[in-house]
Amino acid sequence: MDKKIEGYIEELLKEAEKAGFLEAEAVYSADTTMSVSAREGKIVEFENNDSSGISFRGLYNGQMGYASTEDIQPDMIPFLIKQAKDNCDVLEVKEKITVYEGEKEYPEFNGFIEELTSIDYDYLAKTALSLEKALLAYDPRIEAVDDCFAVYGSAEIMIRNSKGMLCESRSNGFDVYIGCRAKEGDDVQTYGKGWSFSKFSEFDIDKCAEVVGKRVIAKLGAKPIPSVKTPIVMDKTAAKSLLGSFAGSFSAEAIQKGISRLVGKLGETIADPKITLIDEGMIEGSMLCMPFDSEGVSAKRTVIIDKGVFKSELHNRKTALVDGVESTGNATGGSKGPLGVAPTNMYIEKGEFTQDQLFEKMGNGIYITAIHGLHAGINSISGDFSLMSEGFLVENGKVTKPVNQITIADNFFDVLMKIEALADDVDFCTPESTHIQSPSLLIPDVSVAGE
Repeated sequence: MDKKIEGYIEELLKEAEKAGFLEAEAVYSADTTMSVSAREGKIVEFENNDSSGISFRGLYNGQMGYASTEDIQPDMIPFLIKQAKDNCDVLEVKEKITVYEGEKEYPEFNGFIEELTSIDYDYLAKTALSLEKALLAYDPRIEAVDDCFAVYGSAEIMIRNSKGMLCESRSNGFDVYIGCRAKEGDDVQTYGKGWSFSKFSEFDIDKCAEVVGKRVIAKLGAKPIPSVKTPIVMDKTAAKSLLGSFAGSFSAEAIQKGISRLVGKLGETIADPKITLIDEGMIEGSMLCMPFDSEGVSAKRTVIIDKGVFKSELHNRKTALVDGVESTGNATGGSKGPLGVAPTNMYIEKGEFTQDQLFEKMGNGIYITAIHGLHAGINSISGDFSLMSEGFLVENGKVTKPVNQITIADNFFDVLMKIEALADDVDFCTPESTHIQSPSLLIPDVSVAGE
């Protein structure tokens, strides 16, 4: 951490005490992003962005006031203190929460990979151009690469407060994304995919191009099908998108506000016994870890659903105080206002079947590979969803023809109760991993609207 920044924060906390704040906390965050985009054999865009800021919160006259700035210099100290005081004056409801004293030990995590610091403009440009070239060479039916970019990013955060807590974390990563169009006759299909790498040895240009090329070619000839109620196998990519859209339902903040269908359901069966849902801050081998949350509470492993039973909500310290429990380490935000609640790494535990075995168990149905319209097509409170989808027919246990322009409709909480089987394809330790994960799911009796 920059010694100058440490000095600013130390001075800010001292001045806050002099100004009458009983408790105070400062958070420093910084992000660096370098991105290169390629199209038609040329570099078409280059961005190099650095951003940093300090947020401050403090307890004054029984209220928790908030302030933040991106203008980091000595003059910010009186500004932040005044803004936080002014913020306290306009708040009507007194918060009972205070700053956290921290913990003796935090999980060890090295998310900053020195190997990646050698990435520069030349490397990113060469990578983007090579990705585009490899994808165009995969199949002559691929007529254009519309999106192709390579990105290096790094981030750091430090939390320090008047109770002696000091938390620090750094991370970096290398991302690529390629999206293309394929054409056969009058039929045009598109597909794109991204990866995040923590080692150069994981990155293979030809493999990335093959994954995207193979999928977009497979989509050629896709057509809608007649409306039907049918079993589906939802690919893990689509399943994690659906889970992510309803992840907020498990937040104690939403439940306490009455905007979750899970109000009063703690301890009840809300899913099939095959379903175990977990949120875990630290996952061995994963680069998606965070050793502490936005309040400095150490990362936890929280079993939300245990074999179908709703065992725990996700909490920050404020919601935990309301329910008389401990925080699950899921505080988020708070730079410009009160802290919220969000998952860290949420996942449905994997099942015992391969995806091909799910197709065999289903026999005839639809393999859903992508869902669209997640903002407009879901009701996050009731659980209802109606989503544009695409995928493939499955006939006699085998994937056959591509389908598109179909809509699947059901209820997320009903789906949890009727999942028939889960695949074994959950993995947080690959370049395809994201903070929300689900195995592929076999779901019976889903309404599909088509022709």
